[in-house]
Amino acid sequence: MKKGLAKKLTAALLAGTMVCSLAACAKKEAAPTTAVPAAAKAEEAKPEGTQAPETAEGKTYSIVYLTPSTASQFWTYVGIGIENAMKDMEEKEGVKIDFSTVGPAEESQTEDYVTAFEQCIAKKPDAIVTATLAIDATVPKAKEATQNGIVLNFVNCGLGVGDDGAHEEDYNQFYYCSNDTIGEMAAQAFLEAMDAKSMDKTKGTIGINMNVENEALNHRIQSFRDYMAANAPDLTLTDTYYNGNVVETSQANAENIISTFGSDLIGMYSGNNITGDGVCLAVQAAGIGDRIVSVAVDSDDTEINALKNGSLDAIIVQDAYAQGYKCMENAIQTLINGSNPESVKQVNCPPVIITSSNMNDKEMQDLLDPTRLKK
Repeated sequence: MKKGLAKKLTAALLAGTMVCSLAACAKKEAAPTTAVPAAAKAEEAKPEGTQAPETAEGKTYSIVYLTPSTASQFWTYVGIGIENAMKDMEEKEGVKIDFSTVGPAEESQTEDYVTAFEQCIAKKPDAIVTATLAIDATVPKAKEATQNGIVLNFVNCGLGVGDDGAHEEDYNQFYYCSNDTIGEMAAQAFLEAMDAKSMDKTKGTIGINMNVENEALNHRIQSFRDYMAANAPDLTLTDTYYNGNVVETSQANAENIISTFGSDLIGMYSGNNITGDGVCLAVQAAGIGDRIVSVAVDSDDTEINALKNGSLDAIIVQDAYAQGYKCMENAIQTLINGSNPESVKQVNCPPVIITSSNMNDKEMQDLLDPTRLKK
C-alpha cells in the first residue's frame, strides 16, 4: 500500500471507530438470523419465529458475562461496556437484569474457561455474553447453549476469525475487531514511526511477539508480516515468540531478542496488551526506546505509561467498550423481541492508531481507558 493511501486508510478507520464507539458499528454482509430466547423456556411453547410481547416491562432476565480473564484490563474494559448497556436497557425498557461475571483469572487458563462455560449452561441463564481463546473446545459448548435456548453472544473473540461465518448457527451475534486490520495498521504505524525517527528501511530485524497461537489471533501476526513484505521487503522479521499470555515470559522473550540481535534490532511488534507489557518493560530496562520502534495492540496502564515515556511508539487500540456495549445491548434486545435485531451475525468495529501525539485527545483517552465511561 502506498504511503498516501495508508494515511487515508488511517483517517477512514479512525473516523469509523469513533462512530462505532458513539453509536453502532458498521455491518458486513451476511445472512440474516433469528434466535429463540431462553426466556421462552419459562413460557408455553410457541411456533418458531413468534415474536415476544410488545412490552417486556417488569420482566427479569438472567445474563452472564463469561470472561476469558478476570485479571485482564482489556476484558475489564469490555465488561464496563456490558454493564453500561445493561443499565441503559433496564432504564429504557423497564426490565431487570440478574447479572453476574464469571471466568478464570488468566487468559491462559482455557480449561477453566471451558469448565466455567459448562457451569453457566447448567444454570440455564437467559443469555451468555462471552469471548473465547479456545475455539475448538468452545464450539460444542456453544452448540449446547444455543440448543438449550440460551441467547449466546460473542464479543471480540468468537468461533472464527470474524466475518468468515464460522459456526454461526451455534450463536446469536458476534461483535469483533478485524485481526487482519489490526496487523496491517500495526505495520503501517511501525513504518510511520521509522520515518519519524529517520530510520533506514533497507536493513534491520523486527522482533515478533504474541501471547498464544490461536486461529483468529494469528491473523494479527500474518497480516503484519504481509504488510511488511509488501512495503518494506528488505527488513527481516523474527519467528514469533509466544509467551502464554504471561508478562514475565513476554519480558524474558523480549530481553532474549534484544541480546540476540543487538544493534541489528530496529523494533518490536507485540500482538496483545499482555505481550506489550513485557516488551515495554524490557525496552525500558535496556534504554533503547529512542533507537528502536515498538508497536503494541490493546491498551492498559503499562502500555499507556510506556507511550508517555517513549518505550512504546504506537498502540493499535480496539474499541473494547463499544464491542461490549453492543454485545450486551443486542442480547437484551433479542430476549425482549424474540429475535435478533441485527441483519448480519458478524459486526466489525475497526481499531485506531494511538501515539504520543494524539493520546491526550478526549476520544483517544476514552479508548485508552474506558473506566472513564463507567456509570
